[in-house]
Amino acid sequence: MDSHKPGTGEPAGAAPRRMVIGQSLRQAGAIGEAALQEALAEHARSGERLGSVLLRLNLATERQIAQALADQLGLACLDLRQEPPAPAAIGRLSKEVAIRYACVAIAVEKHAITVAMSDPLQLSVVQDLEFQTGCRVTQVVATREDILDAIHRGYPDNAPTAVATPGAVADTPRPIERNRPGASDASPIAEMVDLLIDSALRNGASDIHVEPTDTGVVVRQRLDGLLREVMDLPKWVHEGVVSRIKIMAGIDIAEKRAPQDGRIHAKAADGQSIDLRVSTLRTVLGEKVVLRVLDQRKGVPPLESLGLSARALEQVRRLLRHSHGMILVVGPTGSGKTTTLSSALAALRSERTNIVTIEDPVEYQIAGVNQTQINSRINLTFASSLRAILRQDPDVILVGEIRDQETARIAVQAAQTGHLVLSTLHTDDAPSCVARLTDIGVEAYASSAALVGVIAQRLVRRLCTHCRCPYNPEPEMLRTMGVVEAEGTSVTFYRAVGCDQCHHTGYQGRVGIYEVLPVTDALRRLMAQEGAQALIAAAVSDSGMISLREDGVAKVRAGTTTPEELLRVVTELRPAAGVCSACGEFVAHDFRVCPACGQRVDSGCSHCGRLLRPTWNYCPYCAEPSGAATEHEDQVSRLRIVR
Repeated sequence: MDSHKPGTGEPAGAAPRRMVIGQSLRQAGAIGEAALQEALAEHARSGERLGSVLLRLNLATERQIAQALADQLGLACLDLRQEPPAPAAIGRLSKEVAIRYACVAIAVEKHAITVAMSDPLQLSVVQDLEFQTGCRVTQVVATREDILDAIHRGYPDNAPTAVATPGAVADTPRPIERNRPGASDASPIAEMVDLLIDSALRNGASDIHVEPTDTGVVVRQRLDGLLREVMDLPKWVHEGVVSRIKIMAGIDIAEKRAPQDGRIHAKAADGQSIDLRVSTLRTVLGEKVVLRVLDQRKGVPPLESLGLSARALEQVRRLLRHSHGMILVVGPTGSGKTTTLSSALAALRSERTNIVTIEDPVEYQIAGVNQTQINSRINLTFASSLRAILRQDPDVILVGEIRDQETARIAVQAAQTGHLVLSTLHTDDAPSCVARLTDIGVEAYASSAALVGVIAQRLVRRLCTHCRCPYNPEPEMLRTMGVVEAEGTSVTFYRAVGCDQCHHTGYQGRVGIYEVLPVTDALRRLMAQEGAQALIAAAVSDSGMISLREDGVAKVRAGTTTPEELLRVVTELRPAAGVCSACGEFVAHDFRVCPACGQRVDSGCSHCGRLLRPTWNYCPYCAEPSGAATEHEDQVSRLRIVR
């Protein structure tokens, strides 16, 4: 269907526009009925826009036309000479687009932008601007002369321009030209999805979340482990964006109730391939879509770059020298376990070693390693794949995750029969992994015989070195980290500030904190005992293992991260369990006295419980004598009695 009225050159819908402009001017008293009829007759004869006719016949001024439109549509009418655009806003639109559509951005706030337009009835322009900027557009009305003058004054002289179409009201807009080569014919929805993906890749995001709300669509990116809102789109784009993502991922666009999974193969700006895992979920407000970015461009980082201390790195290298046994990397989801395992495999690969992996999905492609991805549709699970791999004469086996009893038992058996097995497990720390395997269904004696070492880890955000600022933490924060106040004054601590380099978060990238537990013969005997978790914790504490807490505090002292970030990731920064120095009985980290002999095991005040320095004779918090003062008084009393 032709979108123009025959013989007039006007776009469809121009007649209602004429009536709005004409009736608004008449109701505002700018022109009379006779003048309106004269203008309409001239418009019908010449085909000119009504605004141009009114100006040419001197029947109304441009400002009167703008004010009449604003009143009729319930919009604000601004005098840009008195209220010029904000410098931070004007650059949100290119100069070419601003001139072409006779519009200028005058204010910006978070994900909303206010645009002054000479013709607010051009709804297609508003939609194009929302797609181009990724922001919601709020319209105000201004005269074309004021808008062009604001553009001339607000943009640099060398900014790209386009020839403006004369007239009181802007011409029907042409589609915004796309910067992507070969994409000029793409739909606006396709361009929007490309923009979402491109933005995430530029920012280094690991996930993209497209979430419907009551009034719009929120797009968030996960940067350095935390979600950040980057776009707030109008509600009407939701169905189109979701359908476009489904088409790209090869999943059913008609199915909107059941969750679906798919995969998108895309190309980054440098031409390299990027994979995105797509997951859809029905919510009460519509379908939510999450795209997980699997960026092969990063490559496998070497072990030395993960954040392991010199001692922990040497312990990990020693574990990898074993010819058989099981090495577990433990921690919650998103703690970097897969990266650590991939770095370990890269260190193990050689022409003499047959390495086979079972992963879900394959996140790092490693040269010289045979990698397999599970597929539940054909019953290719961790357990079934592991059985097949054992027939391939492997030296090293990587099992992406131990999720069930069958996988755990096969992995343990493989570790006991001459294979080095690497895998992950969801536990909080290294000492609790045997209890977790027991919960899954593996006998304690079997898992203890197979284990050669456990690596527990978390990821903390690195401080941005461009904007970090030294500060003095509160005494309570120092005590929580186990740092005495005297030491706190000699160490420089930093807090996050935020700048353009770090997206105003104060952090840039992440680094691991680790605890490495080599399984000794003595520890293996304890692990083989059912219900010996407390004994294991005591033995680990006595072995001098550097805990997650201690490694994290060391990175805070080094200025790598902040105390607040450490507390966010490692919620419990209390000392590990130990043994009583008097009787050798197990004591937990929160015990004040030994339950067996009554020996005091903490360094707190006996009255208020606050931590005290060994040299203090009195508690400065409650004014009661400390243990040292009480012992001194007892000695004096005994001397008096003897005398």
